[in-house]
Amino acid sequence: MTRARIRDERGFTLVELLAAMVVGSIVLFAVLGLLDGAVRIQARTADQIETTDRGRVAIDLISQGLGSRICLGQVPSLVAAGDDSVEFYASLAPERAGVRLEAQRWRLTFSGGAIRQEMWTSNPPVSPPDLPPAVATTPTRSRQLVSGVGTIGTTPVLRYYAYAGNPALPTQQLVTPLSADDLRRAVLIDVSFTAKGRRADVATQYANQILTRSATCV
Repeated sequence: MTRARIRDERGFTLVELLAAMVVGSIVLFAVLGLLDGAVRIQARTADQIETTDRGRVAIDLISQGLGSRICLGQVPSLVAAGDDSVEFYASLAPERAGVRLEAQRWRLTFSGGAIRQEMWTSNPPVSPPDLPPAVATTPTRSRQLVSGVGTIGTTPVLRYYAYAGNPALPTQQLVTPLSADDLRRAVLIDVSFTAKGRRADVATQYANQILTRSATCV
């Protein structure tokens, strides 16, 4: 009885312990791999959401500004326009009869992976067909709309189009920087850029076309 009891109470052999350790290690590494993958996916998703929100806010603000361009008499709304910078007169206030608008001079600039907005506010307010207001050297407002952005391939951030034979669709792309004549002709501005995430594999492209009926009030 004693020998049988001793034989029944024997522990694991060394081979069995090694086999258990190998199996346990495989399971442990599999679980760690799953956790690491989940963390990576979560980090990429968070980066993608932040990048998307950042780019969407920027394209909305840029479109709002360019869509609020106004003309002052025979003076075109565009002051200067190039591949990475545009300066124009605008007003975000609703147009009402007998109410003088607060005209603003805007400048949007793409430089160093960021898009900045500068604004000069007229004082006193002006309204068409007044002449352009005098603006101070220092902007009334200056802020960075978005950082971590780049071009979409070799496409410039800003492109300008004018009517050419088809009065319903401006299809003629204008050469930048725009000449004085082209500043009057440009009725459509194409804005496009890529918002980049912190990760190399995260990027979202944004584009919008802002159309005005006429570049110059007559």
